[in-house]
Amino acid sequence: MIVSGSADNTIRLWREPKKLFTFQRVGNLRLILEVFKFLSSKEVVGIARVNRQFYEASFHPEVPRQVWGKTEVLEGHTNPVRSVAVSQDGTLLASSSADYTIRVWSLATRQVTHVLEGHKYLVFSVAFSSGAEYVVSGSRDHTVRVWSLASGNPIFVLKGHSGDVKSVVISSRDEYIVSASLDSTLRVWSLATGEMVRLVRDHDGWVYSVAISKSDQYVVSGGLDCTVRVSGLVSGNRIRVLKGHGGVVQSVAISSNDEFVVSGSDDRTIRVWSLTSGQTVHVIGQTKPVLSVKLSSDCRYLVSGSGYGDYSVRVWDLST
Repeated sequence: MIVSGSADNTIRLWREPKKLFTFQRVGNLRLILEVFKFLSSKEVVGIARVNRQFYEASFHPEVPRQVWGKTEVLEGHTNPVRSVAVSQDGTLLASSSADYTIRVWSLATRQVTHVLEGHKYLVFSVAFSSGAEYVVSGSRDHTVRVWSLASGNPIFVLKGHSGDVKSVVISSRDEYIVSASLDSTLRVWSLATGEMVRLVRDHDGWVYSVAISKSDQYVVSGGLDCTVRVSGLVSGNRIRVLKGHGGVVQSVAISSNDEFVVSGSDDRTIRVWSLTSGQTVHVIGQTKPVLSVKLSSDCRYLVSGSGYGDYSVRVWDLST
């Protein structure tokens, strides 16, 4: 299942998506498996650019709606959905919105189980702890909140950032929270105590996205300085700076085997980097800025989301 949140105030669940178009293999790049686009059926379904060559898939307006594959729409937010997260056991979905709330949904019933209210401005990011006991959120109100799902109330309100908190993530062992902010910093917090453990000033400008490796060894971040930076979670020391993007790095992800990093940028590209060498492995061109990238747990699939008139979710096969 693929879950996406949108500025149309909805969350979409893509189940058993039908392959609409398969693009040819070019050089070392992999197949693009599917292109999903939830526009009117009069619109072009998808356009992708691979190594400067263009391939287009389109459908006649009379093509039945089933061509999109099985999708479900979850409605409830009253403003754009800024972030979605799925619990490790696959039973819960959390969504954060510009309506200042976080909603937690049962994926079995598709019903809302919690509405978490307390942020003073839009909520940019949301994450689950490994056992789904806690939800962590980051907001334009400059705070990080840790919510207990048992009570539905915040147990900590983490203050210290002087700018919007654009991204939050929890380490796999539930020891640390890392937050990325428009105050140009990363902050590392203890999930157990709510205390700030470390302040990291490494980026030359706003920080938009942060990820932690499954091994809890690395922190990867991207931001306004067009770079992807790799540091140690425990030490906070810089390990590597990945340069190559020509625009803001909006989103980053790290593979579960710690072998590669993926970044999506306003420069309309996705870059896949070797974590060990820092070299670019693949550059995947798109027609619009890339707002979000995620990796499947087996490292085979890359999912990207775009906006600014594109409004697509694309799935890429990274396997050899």
